[in-house]
Amino acid sequence: MAVIGRLRARTGRWGWAGLFVAGALLMAAAAPVAARESQPARPSQGYAALLPPLPTVSPTPAMAKPLRWAYMVGSKIPDSLRDHAGQIDVISPAWFHADAKGMIYGSDSPTVTQFAKSRGIKVVPIVANGEFQQSVSHALVTDGGRQTQLLDSLQWLVNTFGYDGVNVDFENLAPGDRSLFSAMMSNVYARLHPLGKLVTLAVPSKTSERFDGFPGGFDYSGLAPNVDLAIVMAYDQHYSGGWAGPIADIAWVNDVISYAKTAIPPSKIVLGVPFYGYDWVIGRSGARAMAYNDIVSTVFAHGAQIRLDPASQSPYFTYAGRIVWFEDSSSLRAKLNLVTLHGLAGWAGWRLGQEDPNFWTLSLQP
Repeated sequence: MAVIGRLRARTGRWGWAGLFVAGALLMAAAAPVAARESQPARPSQGYAALLPPLPTVSPTPAMAKPLRWAYMVGSKIPDSLRDHAGQIDVISPAWFHADAKGMIYGSDSPTVTQFAKSRGIKVVPIVANGEFQQSVSHALVTDGGRQTQLLDSLQWLVNTFGYDGVNVDFENLAPGDRSLFSAMMSNVYARLHPLGKLVTLAVPSKTSERFDGFPGGFDYSGLAPNVDLAIVMAYDQHYSGGWAGPIADIAWVNDVISYAKTAIPPSKIVLGVPFYGYDWVIGRSGARAMAYNDIVSTVFAHGAQIRLDPASQSPYFTYAGRIVWFEDSSSLRAKLNLVTLHGLAGWAGWRLGQEDPNFWTLSLQP
């Protein structure tokens, strides 16, 4: 899904529920916007006519059916989960947090859990380090008693609610806790994996080894043996606390995957993709997150012209002294193609309700 600027700098990842307009308005607006987006290219080709080739990568044998993973927030069934349940294999609701004593707080939503289970969708909820607090993760990785309590809490959580596993989403880790965090994950794996529960981990993106900053606390090689799946969050290349630019430049995403594969088997890598956009004042740092339907409303309210940046394969538009970079079905298609190209386990979208509805028309061919 960080330093405070990054701590859901992916606000695209957490709040913004109030951004959503009625589904009918969204569906009515989506088709005209898609038409505008494709204007620079021949109508039959859409964006493809403008896109430069990716760096050469030797294809890896792809899984027959890439995993389709979706994050969600709140206790209600998202409309896109209800409408596209047959296209989702796993949901990860943002429901739970571990405190510094290893206790877990948060609430299950029986409505969501039962809906997912009745449709064969695995439920693998997020467990965060408090509110992404470095002090919480530090306490848990450095104190054996607190870590044991965390393991007990995780086991209680999956057994009590019948979850299929957990998605550990510890962020803002101290780089100095790097090896201790890897050791903690080995203990989580040893506790939950024998129970038949999935141990999954959200990891920040990087294109080379880093021992500092947001990704510094994550040793891909040390973590890989003790997770079933690693969701590589390949987004927020430009984030809400920084300067304007693509959220996930396609060449950068390719580099993120290529580096991850040097330490994590491709069969364990799930590519995290963004469903949201960011709105900056031109020439200033700091942005607000936007869901796709909010983007549609803004485009029509201001008569903005959506353009494609060919280099990044990302759409953007300007209005009233502001610039919005976002993701739509075409830019997401390019990213999903990398899942096939690199033979990854699948993709994971942050988050349901923020996506371009046309995303659900995409398919991955083995």
